[in-house]
Amino acid sequence: MGLIRSKNPLFILDSRSSIRIRLKEGIVVKKIVLVIITFAFLLTGCASVEKNEGMASLPEFFNNIGKTLTELKNEHPEGEFIVSLDGFPDSAAACFGESEAEYVYYFFGGQSGDFEKAMSECEDQLKCAGFITTANVLFPDMEDGMSFQNFFSLIGVEDYEYFGEDTITAEGWLRFTYNGMEVMMNTNEAAADGGWNVTGAEIVKSNAPVSIIDPEILNTNQDLADAVMFD
Repeated sequence: MGLIRSKNPLFILDSRSSIRIRLKEGIVVKKIVLVIITFAFLLTGCASVEKNEGMASLPEFFNNIGKTLTELKNEHPEGEFIVSLDGFPDSAAACFGESEAEYVYYFFGGQSGDFEKAMSECEDQLKCAGFITTANVLFPDMEDGMSFQNFFSLIGVEDYEYFGEDTITAEGWLRFTYNGMEVMMNTNEAAADGGWNVTGAEIVKSNAPVSIIDPEILNTNQDLADAVMFD
């Protein structure tokens, strides 16, 4: 025998077993499960927000990371090849951009070699690996002359390395990871002769030179450049 439908929409009668099966019971259970899942999702979202609290957002120009030099030249015809000495303590940087701009696009580095040749011959393959800029451009919410503690608390970074006098070429520099990228920051004071005076003060100035790079892209670029600029 088949099922006999009742006039009451809450259940259906089975004429063989005479057991009432409540239809809405299953609906209620589904609603309870849905509420539990939603609640768990909200808790996870809150945890993520709490975890990322203090992590400053990256400037819009970071969208250009990974673009080839050719693409950037087409987008910025006013740009030019630049060798920067600001981003790293012991090497020069091959860059593209405008000399007076707040930042330049970084591709690779070194202490010798024909940078311009590599930038010219490999422009279709070299990709933007990061930027050389200043602390207040990378972290616009910072104040001038912040202590290390306050600065790293602001940007949400717990671990950093400060190079002391035992590292002559990098003395006064900071190294840390930010949003998965490597950052080098010069905390020394600019000297009148164009060099740097090491103060030893654990202070970050707003105009401190900074480099921030994607290590994977840099390694690929460096291999391309090294194969060309020493020929």
